[in-house]
Amino acid sequence: MEEKQGVKIGMPIIGGLIAAILGGVVWAAVAAMTEYEVGLIAILAGVLCGYAVVLFSNKQIATVHKIIAVVFSLIGILLGKYLTVVYFTAQLYTDMSMMNLVFNGEMISAFAETFTEYFSEPIDLLFVVLAIVSAWQIPGRMAKTSMASEASTSDQAPRA
Repeated sequence: MEEKQGVKIGMPIIGGLIAAILGGVVWAAVAAMTEYEVGLIAILAGVLCGYAVVLFSNKQIATVHKIIAVVFSLIGILLGKYLTVVYFTAQLYTDMSMMNLVFNGEMISAFAETFTEYFSEPIDLLFVVLAIVSAWQIPGRMAKTSMASEASTSDQAPRA
């Protein structure tokens, strides 16, 4: 899975995974501190995944990298929603710790069954779309910037 048509994807996948986990944890932490889900964190998850994929690919961007960034931004949003639900559930049931609930099979099943409820508001969908757009565009913009700078340095070869 390291290379697809000469394009390295192993490290960008690892970068996307790290960014998704970070974005999900930040989402849940902000929700826990404010007792409110801040939709802008979804965009942050998309931005983090886009940058992580670029950094872990050494700025050698292909369409597959943009797809990796989008997929992991969605995973980050999903993780953020899940951790937020776990946090508020742990607040209701004081006899269970949050860490026990995170890996609890019943909690995971309950989240999966009610999944659509967490994305039922139009504003939720708007922030998910904005995260997707951010995750898609950042690698492309950074690739154009790096390609443009490489082209300008190669044009400035010494002349005789």
